[in-house]
Amino acid sequence: MIIDCHGHFNTQDDFVRIAEKYATDKWGKRVLKAIKAGPNPSAAEEATTEEAWIESLDRYGVDKVVLQVAPFGNNDKVAKFISEATHSDRFIGVANIDFMDPEGSNSAQELERCVKELGLKGVGELYPNIGPWDPSDDKCFPVYEKAQEFGVPIMMHFGLELFPALFNHQMYNDPYLLDRALRAFPDLNFIVCHMAGDRCGDLYALMHCRRNLHAEISSFTTHIPTPITAFGTISPQTVLKEFLKYHSDRLLWATDVQGPYFTDVAVKSVQGETIADNYVVKMLDELGATEEQKAKILGGNAAKLFKP
Repeated sequence: MIIDCHGHFNTQDDFVRIAEKYATDKWGKRVLKAIKAGPNPSAAEEATTEEAWIESLDRYGVDKVVLQVAPFGNNDKVAKFISEATHSDRFIGVANIDFMDPEGSNSAQELERCVKELGLKGVGELYPNIGPWDPSDDKCFPVYEKAQEFGVPIMMHFGLELFPALFNHQMYNDPYLLDRALRAFPDLNFIVCHMAGDRCGDLYALMHCRRNLHAEISSFTTHIPTPITAFGTISPQTVLKEFLKYHSDRLLWATDVQGPYFTDVAVKSVQGETIADNYVVKMLDELGATEEQKAKILGGNAAKLFKP
């Protein structure tokens, strides 16, 4: 089974709403203006079209995709999309829990509603660098406790974020900020998106110590090679080779696609006509990954966490 564990489900209205909320300086206002202008303002609406999703999943060779709404959309929208889909078994929805809104959607009660009533299978993608907020803060712990109780994973973004203004609190991009939660909730699985980008070395070390920490492999080549130290850079092949040695049972393949593959809202990580053309899949073959390792990374590990 092939599972893309990082897709997005956001309409143009969702992008505009979040931009309006966080576009507080001149750079943010420029981003907001660009989002409203296009180049194709209606392209994101394809994210709500089941036909486009199914056609693209079939064409690329993917069985299931995880659909995230954070930080742009809302939980009821993605749950409604999945529940009404003819092929609902092809989608795995995860909840948006807003840690910047402690009186609103940042609550254990909202997560319980999302899991028990809406049928969502996790939380993500959370962005400590928006706001910002500290994932080791006590205010997050009731949500972590509820996620551990229900056995659903939490996906979180760490590493350099180049998108201007809206995601600019880089001091909160350190995966070590998760360590307190990893120790406090040993049965709660955390997934770090994009292998933490330029912080992949820190993530690699932390995964040696914390068995409930996982890494998702999408878009990390857009940040690597980057200055891993003050003295040089490191290639994506080198990074993946090292992770394969010790962490193949906790790596998850993904694309970070912003909408159905092959549409205007898709991202460059969906390369070629089929999954065999994907750069991560090619690297796995080049690095000599075993069939067992590839089966885990391309879907087996995600199936254990999301229990679709």
